[in-house]
Amino acid sequence: MLSRIISLLRKYRSKKNLKKIRNYLVVGNSHFFEQFSISLTKPLKDKKYVTIGDDTILDCSILFESSEGEVIIGNNVFIGRSSLICRSKIEIEDNVFMAWGIYIYDHNSHSLNYGERQKDISQQLLDYRSGKLFIENKDWNVVDTKPIKICSNAWIGMNCIILKGVTIGEGAVVGAGSVVTKDVPAWSVVGGNPAKVVKNLNDQLKNKIE
Repeated sequence: MLSRIISLLRKYRSKKNLKKIRNYLVVGNSHFFEQFSISLTKPLKDKKYVTIGDDTILDCSILFESSEGEVIIGNNVFIGRSSLICRSKIEIEDNVFMAWGIYIYDHNSHSLNYGERQKDISQQLLDYRSGKLFIENKDWNVVDTKPIKICSNAWIGMNCIILKGVTIGEGAVVGAGSVVTKDVPAWSVVGGNPAKVVKNLNDQLKNKIE
């Protein structure tokens, strides 16, 4: 009985999260676990921020820190309890498997110029003390951002960090705990910080996956 109550509460939470953002979401026949959420900062009225295909299971959080950004998730994708933080574009193609504790971050969050970071702190304090969202008036013009793309059949291990501008090639495997700062070749295995190629998957394995 208790397990059933817990299950119902989890479904209710997921539906509640979706209800809040339904006007900004396009979704096929997919499923959402209890931790799935989408957070929008100053969303534009008619913009579709998230597109999700069919047969996908998501337990992740998707955060838009400004009115910009777009997340596209394809068919037959699984994403565990991870975070997608978007201001430009994050695209995840079909048949991608992503574990837990992953961070995908398509921008720098702050300027490399220390003076601009000081302004960020001052503005955050001003907004918060005025009862506003602490990043409501953040100056994003000084923050570098580039799209991220994860191609079909990739596998991202737990606790990975994928940074702006990266493309992870088809069928690639990113080992647990890796920090990905550069493009990952298709059908390769990478690992480490920064992530480097440690193995190339042979044509026989590629053909089996296809």
